Amino acid sequence: MERLEAFADLVIRRACGFASLAILLVMLSFSFQLLLALRAGAILVTLVWLVLLVKLALVPRQDMRRSELWLMLADRHAPDARPMQAVLRQAYATRLRWHADRAGAFAALLWGIYLLLRLIG
Repeated sequence: MERLEAFADLVIRRACGFASLAILLVMLSFSFQLLLALRAGAILVTLVWLVLLVKLALVPRQDMRRSELWLMLADRHAPDARPMQAVLRQAYATRLRWHADRAGAFAALLWGIYLLLRLIG
C-alpha cells in the first residue's frame, strides 16, 4: 500500500507542481503591488484546493484503468484489473485528501496575510 501511495503522490505532485509554477508566475507578474499579488495567489491556490476536492469526490466513480497511476503500474508489472481498482482508489483518495488539506491550509494562510495587510494599510 505504501508503494501505491508513493506512486499516487508522484502523480498528484506532478500536477500540483505545474499548478504551483503557474501560480508563482502570476504572483511574480503582480509583484509591483503586494496586495494584488497576494490576492491573486490566494484565489488561485483556493482554486487548486477546490479542484483537489472535486477530484477526491470523483474517485469512487473513477475507472482507475484510465488513470496515470494505472499506467505507472502497468510499466512495472501487469496488475489484475478487478482487485486493484479498489486498492488504487483507496491509495489515490488518501493522498488526494492529504494534498487537499495542505493546499487548503496554504490558501487560508495567503488569505489571512492578504486580509491582515489590507487592514493595516
